[in-house]
Amino acid sequence: GEIKKALECFNEVLGIGYASDSVNAVEVANALYGRGCAQFCGFHLADAMKSFNESLNWKLAALGEDDPGLACIFYQMAHVYLEQSENEEAITCFEEYARLQKLETQRNLHDNAEICYAEGIVAKLKGREDAALSFYNQALAMFDTLFGGDHEKVASIHFDIGCIHSAMGNYEAALNHFQLCLLQRRKLLGGHVDVANALYEMASIYGDQEDLQLAVKCLAEADRIWKAKLKNNEKLISVLLLSGKLWKNLQNYKEAEENFEQALEQAISRYGQEHKLVASILLSLGEFLQEINQIQQALFCFDESIKVRTMLFGPDTTSVAEVEYSKGVALLFHGDFGDALSCLNHALAIRKDELGPMDSAVGDTLNTIGFLHLRMGHISGEEALGPLTEALQIRRAVGNKSKVISTLQNIASVYKKRKEFDSCIETYAEILAVRQDEFGANHACVADAWINLGNTQTSGGRLVEATISYEEALRVRTLQNGYNHISVAQVLFKIGSLNSRQNNYNDAKQLFEEYMRIRAEEEDDPDEEMAQALTLMGDLQKETGEKSKAQINWTSALEIYQQLGYPESHPKLAKLRARQKTVPFGFSSSRKSVSDFSVRSFFGGGSAAPNKEG
Repeated sequence: GEIKKALECFNEVLGIGYASDSVNAVEVANALYGRGCAQFCGFHLADAMKSFNESLNWKLAALGEDDPGLACIFYQMAHVYLEQSENEEAITCFEEYARLQKLETQRNLHDNAEICYAEGIVAKLKGREDAALSFYNQALAMFDTLFGGDHEKVASIHFDIGCIHSAMGNYEAALNHFQLCLLQRRKLLGGHVDVANALYEMASIYGDQEDLQLAVKCLAEADRIWKAKLKNNEKLISVLLLSGKLWKNLQNYKEAEENFEQALEQAISRYGQEHKLVASILLSLGEFLQEINQIQQALFCFDESIKVRTMLFGPDTTSVAEVEYSKGVALLFHGDFGDALSCLNHALAIRKDELGPMDSAVGDTLNTIGFLHLRMGHISGEEALGPLTEALQIRRAVGNKSKVISTLQNIASVYKKRKEFDSCIETYAEILAVRQDEFGANHACVADAWINLGNTQTSGGRLVEATISYEEALRVRTLQNGYNHISVAQVLFKIGSLNSRQNNYNDAKQLFEEYMRIRAEEEDDPDEEMAQALTLMGDLQKETGEKSKAQINWTSALEIYQQLGYPESHPKLAKLRARQKTVPFGFSSSRKSVSDFSVRSFFGGGSAAPNKEG
């Protein structure tokens, strides 16, 4: 890790090599290669690439273009390109590395492992994730045989396998590999930048899993290492940008703002204001400021980013369209619909021209334009439905199921506002089919899709179909969470409501009693759904002559609405009081039931004195 001393040694060797006739070209090339490796370790990427190119030129002159001795240089150049996010150039170098290595007639296990690893990286960069995993696992097995324990190469492969599993949504498998990587890197490297990289990836997964405490812990440690080890290094700017985005996603806005501002300050200091990295940071800072509702500062950042990118790349380029799109989204959520539409249409025109009409970015823009028209109330014609239908076609072709769902939900909202319930039901049925195809029949997302379909069928008056949908949701949620779970209670409430609407009083009462039993055992705070359940239960009890119980449940519902902060003049409270006046409070039954004292005894909202009913 003593990079400065290593560079001094390599430079001294080169000074001798250049001055001496007894030093041959390959020895000079090797010294240049060593210097390049040291510069790469210090993240001086431009200097490293210059050294590797010089080394390559010396070796080409001495050995020719098909000598396996060139392979190591292409390998290191590929990694520099990866750090610079120049994936096409990285692929070319990795492929040339593998070609040259395979020309070696006396390859050993280590050579084969390195080839396998390089081919895994190429497969990953080309989007062939299954092939990449296969190559990585083969390389891992060979390196385990070679080193038999902790080794940085083994740790690196665990890291790469973790990245692929994370991209595929296999979070538990990804975490397992990242943890193995982290354990080895801590032991081998201490507080190294590569330790921070593993912590960052783990923080991303914990964030996706909504384990915010662990996500924050990992990201905070990654930040600490990066800022200590990369002080005054250009690499720090890019990791601050990455970290800032993740802090934003975790809604830790103070840390996000600090990292974005520090990245911007360092980028301007190092490169000046008119640099592509400065423009990227301004874009991310603008998106962050929009999220925390600082719209004017956000618009300033977007405009500055557009200005820099227009100067660097031209006005009608995809990089400008990217900022125009983000600016349009910010204006949309701020309610400036006219300006938002102008930005989004500009982004759409550029993206269609530059990327083609079926590109995923075109689909994203059309979806947002359709959503904007929906927000503006333009639902009668094709202003909303037209762009959304186009977006759906593109997103289906691309194969991004989550984006297909998003567009279908927007289309369903258009039909719902039009009160075209048959079309709305068809759309929610399609959402269900996509969810089942993606997750299988027994996933939580599928249960949610059944409920949304049931809600729409209920609104359309198709109560028998709605009951079937809710029963499917009940089956899946019971399978997922067990019967005595709040998610199951929520479905029982919906089925009970349907039975109540169809005058199936006994079935409805049993369902509501089960609902309240589960909610009581879960010890949840009372909410509006509980108040609705108590109101409906009271209505049912009135119909079946249990008037005292009806009064108790209506009173409990009233108390919940008051606890939730509803004003006394609210229609729900007024209707409950009107219900109470229709039924005199009496004491006619000695039997106690779950619903007799409901939330007041279960949730601590006062005692309902159970002996009053008998």
